[in-house]
Amino acid sequence: MQGIGCHLVWGIMPIYWKLLSAIPALEVLSWRMVWSCVFVVLLCAFVKRTRFLHLLRDPRAVGTFLASGLIVTCNWGVYVWATNSGHLLETSIGYYLCPLCNIAFGLLVFKERLTPMQKLATVLAAAGVVFFMVVHGGDVWIALALAVSFSAYGAVKKKGGYPALPGMALESLLTGLLGAGALAVGAVAPWIWQVAPATPDFIAVTSPTLDFALLVGCGLLTAIPLLLYSAAANRISMTVLGFIQYVSPTIAMVLAVAFFGEQFTFAHGVCFALIWCGIAAVGIESALAKRKSPQLEDTAEATQ
Repeated sequence: MQGIGCHLVWGIMPIYWKLLSAIPALEVLSWRMVWSCVFVVLLCAFVKRTRFLHLLRDPRAVGTFLASGLIVTCNWGVYVWATNSGHLLETSIGYYLCPLCNIAFGLLVFKERLTPMQKLATVLAAAGVVFFMVVHGGDVWIALALAVSFSAYGAVKKKGGYPALPGMALESLLTGLLGAGALAVGAVAPWIWQVAPATPDFIAVTSPTLDFALLVGCGLLTAIPLLLYSAAANRISMTVLGFIQYVSPTIAMVLAVAFFGEQFTFAHGVCFALIWCGIAAVGIESALAKRKSPQLEDTAEATQ
């Protein structure tokens, strides 16, 4: 249930950002960085894992989590801006692409070998993106930016090899300081928020008090899914967790078309279909490998 709960929260998160769409995306991002820091540190205190400040004495740790923090900040920024500017469908494509993008990072960064189905999935996803780019235009950069940044974030964390919760706390602390700095600059020079101007949606909140409450809630909205995801990872297999991750982009796709009135074009359909075929290919291969594994173990035991 924790895994489903985590992705349900991530899936309906676009509604939350739409409520804040009367505020410039860069300002929303800065507040999210600050309040995420507050709530993640509180989360560490709640689970009694507060020993992370010693990582500040490790230059490699600081470099690793500063890099991962900047990458995830870019991911958050693109996501908030895209959601509030009518590109929720492209964000859905991006998060569907993430598992296939992870395969590419495994090949390029960690020198992993691709299986035949992974090769097929990569080709299908690439074909879908190229078709979308040719037919629909430049909006595909949103999907690519989200997929690449999220996969790069995971690759940096994996390369670092630090414990998850202390690392997350240090990362949040570093990005929180950057967010506070951005808010300080914005207070003196408010024109910087117009780099990504507000695009108010029909459900946008215009009350200053409610807006501030929602901005504070950004931190809680970040910490809760992370807590649920960590609990789920300890209880269910990575295979099941991998398939559950498609819940959130599916919800986003439905919200985009059914609730926010985005147009699902032929180019979207072809792109989604090819990516889904790639995901199915990898999923079938994974299921078959898992099915064969117990059989091989039984055979080995019989020959002993």
